[in-house]
Amino acid sequence: MTITMGVTLFSMTNEWMAGLYTLPQLIDEVGARKLGPGVEIIGFQSLRGFPHNVQSSEINALRDAIERNQLKLVALASNADVANHKTRWMDADASVEYMRPQIELAGKLGVPVVRIQIGLTPEVLEKLEPIAAENKVKLGMEIHAPEGPNTPKVMATREVYERIDSEYLGFIPDFSATMRAIPPGMLEKLRAGGMSDEGVNALDRAWKSPGPPFKRYMDFVEEAKGMGEPELPVSQAKLIFTMFGRENLEDWVELLPRTVHVHGKYYDIDDSGSSPSIDYEGLMRVFAGADRDLTMSTEWEGHAFLEIEDQDAFDIVARHQDMCRRFLAKAGASTS
Repeated sequence: MTITMGVTLFSMTNEWMAGLYTLPQLIDEVGARKLGPGVEIIGFQSLRGFPHNVQSSEINALRDAIERNQLKLVALASNADVANHKTRWMDADASVEYMRPQIELAGKLGVPVVRIQIGLTPEVLEKLEPIAAENKVKLGMEIHAPEGPNTPKVMATREVYERIDSEYLGFIPDFSATMRAIPPGMLEKLRAGGMSDEGVNALDRAWKSPGPPFKRYMDFVEEAKGMGEPELPVSQAKLIFTMFGRENLEDWVELLPRTVHVHGKYYDIDDSGSSPSIDYEGLMRVFAGADRDLTMSTEWEGHAFLEIEDQDAFDIVARHQDMCRRFLAKAGASTS
């Protein structure tokens, strides 16, 4: 099997938010640094007026940039936003109408996969399937920490997928769900905020302990209070329990038949060319076992705790892709 490598533009969030690039310039840089051929765009971040009022000139500029760099749009990240009202959750019909224009725009752009989110219920997914089929777009439910392949919400999605059995409903595994350690950069941020080594050790124990993520975090909060840890880094540590999951990476095997795209979540790399926080050798071995070709976007999310002056996202993405290619070759898979 072959995995087509690429990058989600979410990896360059700091550069984008700093106004260093327009969308075509960002794609040009991806092309110049040979980080494709796959490109994943983020609807509400990448396209002004998304999804209702994107100007044709902006769509044409996007297409031109993709074409001149010999790249390919492989996914569009949509948002479910089911909690965008102050007092109630979005109901099923409203969710369908919220997602419809995002799916239709993906179809107009010729994007084969739309990333959808766990907030979409089985009822909504059943109503979205014919919309996806009409637009020839596969909906990929992102499985992101604190969810995992076998958590209750994902199991409910798996059940409705089995019942409907449509090629337009699938999953996007995100490696944040199956991590082996807290990224060193995150711990450095907490130490810089005043957390002691003893506090970091307590945090690590809580993260590795059994139980629901939010309970483990609250257990850490109580212990940190007793230790006199500063309030700010203790509050910031909540990110660790929501963004860094500890599910078994072998559980991804069960989802391979319905995997439509992959998020190669990534935070760090050491001098040996491996990631301290995510077992990439194991993951590439698992995904090399798929019975068909896949696309994978490098998704560097270290910008959640690193300042822009501390990193070059393009260089970090390149190092990630080199690592993946090395481990995929070892597992007997090819890359493009």
